[in-house]
Amino acid sequence: KIDVGFGNILFVRGQGAGLSWERGIPLTCVDGQTWQWSGKADDRLTFKLLLNDSVWAKGEDIVAKPGQKVEVVPTF
Repeated sequence: KIDVGFGNILFVRGQGAGLSWERGIPLTCVDGQTWQWSGKADDRLTFKLLLNDSVWAKGEDIVAKPGQKVEVVPTF
């Protein structure tokens, strides 16, 4: 949940469910403050959000178990 401003996009990078630390996947903008990504995972996911696939969110990597829904409020 974050308003990143008009023209900006959130991306996710990580490990598991097709994620990569080298190149981000864009999240889908649901509304002015809600972004969404989903993937099928058989093992835990480790990930981090990026603004425009270049500015990393502050803080530690986020870990999610298969089937777990995670809501993140990133800061940049």
